Amino acid sequence: MIACFTGAMPPRSGSQVLRAVLGFCLIAIGNGQWVGAQGSVDMEFVDSVSGEPILARIMFTKSTRKVARPKKLLFSGDQWLAEPRFPLPLANGDYEFMVRRGPEFTEIRGGFTIEPRAKDVVLVEVPRAIDMHAEHWFSGDHLSSLPITSLSRWQLADAVDLVVSVSSPEETQAATPKQTKPSKSKDRVEEAIVNGAESMGLKLHTTSRLLEWQHGSILLHREPPAAQAVQAATMTAAMAAELLDKAKHTEGVIPELVRLWDRDVPILLGNESIRSVQLLSTFNRPNNDDRFVLASDKGSKTLGGKIQITRGKQRDVSELFAPIDVEEELKFKNARGVGRLTEYLYWQMLEAGLRLTPTAGSDFAVNDTHVGYNRVYVYSEEELTETLWWQAISKGRTMVTNGPLLRANVNALPPGSVQASYRGQPIPIDIGVSLSVREPVDYLDVIFNGETMYSAKLEDHYKRGEFPPMEIDQSGWLVIRVVTAHEKGYRLATTAPFYFEFDGKPRVSRRAVDFFEDWLAKSKAAIAAVPKELEQMKPWIADAEQFWKLRRAESNAE
Repeated sequence: MIACFTGAMPPRSGSQVLRAVLGFCLIAIGNGQWVGAQGSVDMEFVDSVSGEPILARIMFTKSTRKVARPKKLLFSGDQWLAEPRFPLPLANGDYEFMVRRGPEFTEIRGGFTIEPRAKDVVLVEVPRAIDMHAEHWFSGDHLSSLPITSLSRWQLADAVDLVVSVSSPEETQAATPKQTKPSKSKDRVEEAIVNGAESMGLKLHTTSRLLEWQHGSILLHREPPAAQAVQAATMTAAMAAELLDKAKHTEGVIPELVRLWDRDVPILLGNESIRSVQLLSTFNRPNNDDRFVLASDKGSKTLGGKIQITRGKQRDVSELFAPIDVEEELKFKNARGVGRLTEYLYWQMLEAGLRLTPTAGSDFAVNDTHVGYNRVYVYSEEELTETLWWQAISKGRTMVTNGPLLRANVNALPPGSVQASYRGQPIPIDIGVSLSVREPVDYLDVIFNGETMYSAKLEDHYKRGEFPPMEIDQSGWLVIRVVTAHEKGYRLATTAPFYFEFDGKPRVSRRAVDFFEDWLAKSKAAIAAVPKELEQMKPWIADAEQFWKLRRAESNAE
């Protein structure tokens, strides 16, 4: 028997809807009691509505005895990839477990007792808490190092619609099984049969090149034709810049910036090929112990420092080249610091007039995460193919999250939309929000041009029932976000920007252009210290200097 207990806050009237869905389920065998299963159990996982077999993640939490993982099950840390049905021989005793399947499904807690000479089935029915597809939102994870075949099984377990692998084509080809299901669309990669289980998503897979070098990290989605195959270990900034230059002139190719504080970022932005930014990335993990180690020279107006990335016993250090004002220091301390820094740098790009789409990647298989821990949701009113996915990314139709499920529109338009008017004719804004949460949320924000336009504790906002009257009277960008109370990392959900233009001119902040020109000067000085690299990078530096000079001439705001 399954006893499920859920609570939901009722929707409010008006343009704004808030909904908090919390769930707890107890699995029991028998008449709602903890009863004996004598010797072993078969674990079985199904969708609560359709009864179809599914994959999920399972963790045994409190048990009187150690639980040995069946050999055929994949695992990551203390979580197993639970097949739709598998036998579990167990010693006598009490067992408790937790089943998870991503933020759209209710988290299940259950348990059973093993007694001598008995066998039984533990049926786990996993209910959906929210149907994002019904609201035209589709989930993706833009970064994993696993080959597609292994990655697709974890994808099924967390019902992620699209996953991106950075494994080489050779690794993916070698891992592809002979038996596959026929593809229903030319955009869908053939998918392995996984014990007859059905995904609750679209099962879209793709591979992308990770252009990784010492001073920059970029994902190249839908690589341009005739791109030279270069191993990551031998990739130079000049090689990557050449690939990006090809991408700039190839429709449908999406270069995505992963690490936002590196030396060559202002050069890469000056190339005008970058289309998206991983706002939630490998540096956002459930229990983040990365650190922004600050070091400012006496009398200096900007911070120096290093980003210390910790994964188990391994520590990687990258230098901060972005010229962060010393007055901003408090924002970037503690475990939330790296996440806040990434957001801050992204906002500077928006302030400089760059329309870059925020995305997310979990780096599963490298990080202590799961597929879809960091998720990008794209908005589409038709069922997605891979081609339509990247079109939505290009248009900025996204929301990113590593916690809450936030759906928002402004004047009934999705993120990435551009609303226009003329000076003296403000644009009233009507904000519609739906929100599903599993953990406490600190506050709900409306941010316009990097400044808080509206902020409220979630419970206070819910009592109010609607946003106060607001209007936009100048060009700029607006995002809506919610930040959770999670202290061991920066856990939030935020929309991609909504854009506003007055008199046909997008906002370009002179201060933000200064920020990137100072950064470029610092980068150029560092490159000049290595004559061979300087010779390779001269054309790209010259292009970047010209780009930021023109951007300065176009600036129309402080």
